[in-house]
Amino acid sequence: MKDLTGMSHNFPDGARIEVAQIKEREDGPWVHYYISMGSGLPRKLVMKYSEFMDHYKHLFGEPEE
Repeated sequence: MKDLTGMSHNFPDGARIEVAQIKEREDGPWVHYYISMGSGLPRKLVMKYSEFMDHYKHLFGEPEE
């Protein structure tokens, strides 16, 4: 599992995704991350690590084995 904590990506339209932390739970690791668009307040979202990487690995690189 790749440690993504603190990593972020800025999109051309001004949106931003930033990983806040990865927490280990009984059913595996979960990614806590923020999505912000423009000057609005960021939304905190939570997703299983495997699902997060399925959606965003092109932004944060391939997972480490």
